[in-house]
Amino acid sequence: MSLGSLVVLAGSAFSASRSDVELEASILRAKPAVVLISSEVGAEVTIRCGAGPAQTVRPDPLYETGSGFIIHPDGYIATNGHVVERFYEMNEQGLAADFIKAGAAEACGPVLAMLPEGVRKERLRAIAADPANRNQVRLIKKLQVHLSTGKIYAAQVKAYSPAINPNAPPGGKVVSGGGKGEVEQSGKDVAILKIEASNLPTVRLGPNSTGLQLGGQIFIIGYPGVVLNHDFLSRKSALEASVTVGRVSGFKIDITDRRVIQTDAAISWGNSGGPAFDLRGEVIGAATFISTTSEGDQAIQGFNFLIPVETVHEFARGISLTPTADSPFTQKWERAVSSYFQGDYTGAIQQVEEADRIMPGFPDLMRLRSEAQMRAEREPSFSGRRLTVGIGLGAGLGVALLALGVRTTVNRRFRRTQGRVQRISPDEIRNRLEAGAPLAVVDARHGVKFDESPVQVAGALRYDIERPSPQALQVQVAPSGEVVAYCD
Repeated sequence: MSLGSLVVLAGSAFSASRSDVELEASILRAKPAVVLISSEVGAEVTIRCGAGPAQTVRPDPLYETGSGFIIHPDGYIATNGHVVERFYEMNEQGLAADFIKAGAAEACGPVLAMLPEGVRKERLRAIAADPANRNQVRLIKKLQVHLSTGKIYAAQVKAYSPAINPNAPPGGKVVSGGGKGEVEQSGKDVAILKIEASNLPTVRLGPNSTGLQLGGQIFIIGYPGVVLNHDFLSRKSALEASVTVGRVSGFKIDITDRRVIQTDAAISWGNSGGPAFDLRGEVIGAATFISTTSEGDQAIQGFNFLIPVETVHEFARGISLTPTADSPFTQKWERAVSSYFQGDYTGAIQQVEEADRIMPGFPDLMRLRSEAQMRAEREPSFSGRRLTVGIGLGAGLGVALLALGVRTTVNRRFRRTQGRVQRISPDEIRNRLEAGAPLAVVDARHGVKFDESPVQVAGALRYDIERPSPQALQVQVAPSGEVVAYCD
């Protein structure tokens, strides 16, 4: 195989790695602005089991979780309507009836335990239906937003549309919201929440989703319940959002005659309301419904659906809100991520610290700062040289990374005289360095082999081939100098 063909083949692999790096960078920029939403409805129930005194019990609350994304730094969050439905809609009568049954079982069940099962169930139904017990329920509703920092905020619903319901009035009709205004039965499945906070991290909303193409790559961030409540996972990392990657697999019309986006990216219960991003890091939709077995108890992956971002814009306009990603935190964090992937680790650390002062405690900030500090210590720069040579696989580059630990020197005259590639020993490298020769060393060994090797070249530029970055592949060397690549 000629050296020229080697460069072409390796360039394709490099392009693929570069897209992976861009994906990772986009995910990191977005993650702090994705939140966990919890809806809890509890009750205090006073029950008379018979002639004795009344008992007050608190049955287990109804608890649901979903995902959301911050669309304005002053605390506006988009999610699905069905995530907040039980909290928002005035369904007190139905909820009260359910809690009375649960309260009767908790308060009176032990007293009736000796009765035959059929008799006991009938007696509990009679206690729950007793008019004296019907109005003895005090509902307690709670809607909260959880940041990955651990901070929890009470939330209000500012805009709302329920999920698709085949039995609801046709689109465009409204029903009473029981004192909370009219509830649109449109099935758009969107809600916008408000928390009392400022300078929050924000996502970038795409203007629309019409530019999506079949097969286009996307990623979804959220809090699937299977991860949130996993028996083998510590609660310490519960607020770390999960990321799934997939592609646009279709454009469909739902039963309300509205456009939805089909994707094979994995989502599950709890992902509802979580944002879907394109590779530019812009929100193009939000998870809304999944496919399940006929019994409805198991998800069928690969056939999931998103509401388009246009619907989020529509509901934001309805409350005179203009979504924006222009927050001090977001500006600092995005600069930190960009600096890190450009190889400017010192700059990344500085930007992370500034973002952390605005709103501290995000796990992704702490992780990036730690990684940048480690890399900054390992990778000294060649600041005193005069000529910049790209160490990569583009046109005119003079480096071939050879396997099996071969050290390769590439002369700057490579473009004019192909094949001028030399193998040199570690002793020769050492002698040239000690003699002050204009020599730049690039250590491109895989992470494990680099970390565990006792051989570390002082002053070498560390290039991690598992996390490639074009900006990190810039080596400065004198015109008469040489570049040595040390590979495994």
